[in-house]
Amino acid sequence: MNLEFNNNFLNQIIYHSIHREDFIRKIRHAIPMSIFKTKERKLMMQMVYEYYDEFKTSPKENFYDLFKEAEESMSSDLYDRCMNLIGVIMNITGSNHEYILSRINDAIYHFDLEEASVNFASLVKNKKYDEAIGEILKTIRKPRAIEEPYYDFFKDTSYIQERVRDNRYKMLTNIKSLDSIIGGFRQKWLVTLLGATKSGKTWFLIEMAIQAVLQGLNVLFISLEMGKEQIDERFDMAVGFMASNPKGECEILHKINDTYVKQKDIRPSIYNIDEVVKQRRKFKRIGNGGIRIVAFNRGRLNYQDIDRIIDELEERDGFYIDVLITDYLGIMKATEPGQNKKQIIGENCLGLKEIAAMRNIISISAMQGNRRAMESRIFHSYLVADDIDTIFNSDLVLAICQTEIEEKNNQARMYIANYRHGRQHLQIGIYRDLEIGQFSIDEFEIKEKTGMEDQNLQAGVDF
Repeated sequence: MNLEFNNNFLNQIIYHSIHREDFIRKIRHAIPMSIFKTKERKLMMQMVYEYYDEFKTSPKENFYDLFKEAEESMSSDLYDRCMNLIGVIMNITGSNHEYILSRINDAIYHFDLEEASVNFASLVKNKKYDEAIGEILKTIRKPRAIEEPYYDFFKDTSYIQERVRDNRYKMLTNIKSLDSIIGGFRQKWLVTLLGATKSGKTWFLIEMAIQAVLQGLNVLFISLEMGKEQIDERFDMAVGFMASNPKGECEILHKINDTYVKQKDIRPSIYNIDEVVKQRRKFKRIGNGGIRIVAFNRGRLNYQDIDRIIDELEERDGFYIDVLITDYLGIMKATEPGQNKKQIIGENCLGLKEIAAMRNIISISAMQGNRRAMESRIFHSYLVADDIDTIFNSDLVLAICQTEIEEKNNQARMYIANYRHGRQHLQIGIYRDLEIGQFSIDEFEIKEKTGMEDQNLQAGVDF
């Protein structure tokens, strides 16, 4: 079999083979040693395959002992090359094994079809039509080498094992009350944030990107309305708790006893380049994940364009994403000519959901709510500005609501408008400090006023 994968993809295969029993079990007899190209990759996979053949599991932490045992038989040059490769592999972030398996499966299937098409042409040339048709049918009907599109409920227990893993939830929001309700974001989810203009949608998306990186995840952040300068400024504010004023002057929240009050203060400014670089380096040391940003203010993208960008990141940079953030769904471009606004949003929503499912990642985006959405105590479907189907196609829909009184007090509410996998219609009160880029610095308890149903009430908050 003459499969071709680039070096970055081969490193991913080795990484998952070392760490995951279910992964090595599925590829052991499907991936020949020859595809690994270089001597050091072949040596390392030989160790992994031999370990699996003997113990029927992946080596995990035992891999270093295996390498140590083989060290004496290596030349100095091969040892150095192996050590460099180990360094690269161990710096791989995320664990998107399902997506890697699907790519391997597609490649094997593609190779089989190519081979069958060559045989088909030869048989047709010799007028062996029945055999030619049989060649194609045999390939189409051939079971997938890695994974079938179906599974036997009584025999396949792989997902039972996944169920009890501690990392069932891929990512926490680090908004404590929210995480206590939803558990966190899971792979293959489409998460949609609803909010009116200037409600803080982009700040929430930036906050989720930062939290993902801090949790060792790789993020692709796509801004469809801001250029590189604007998006950089916002990220620098959020990462470094910095002010956007050149002099650092700002009015930020200070906690006094059990409440917060606004006070004038001086903070490091994003115009202080040395401080910006310092904060970026500090953040990079703390967070094991990575981030790539697409600032596409010169035009718009649809989900198909985004899918191609992800492919390019994998092929050129070896950057395999765990979290896709798109700012925002409502301004994505059409997927085909003649679509109206509702159709554009609907198709791109389903497209982002498909990307999440196929690539085994989390997809997060935002949608516009109307002005009344901000002042509503409870977020209703009629408050969505454009396509309501987005709510029903998302795994989790969060809404940002904020009354005038809350805005003055730097307060807002996050409302769980729709949640497929658990409780919904719950609210979380948060303090925000957007002057230094902080979407949520603390939480407050929302006290409902019994017997008051007017949607224009002050959100049921006891002031």
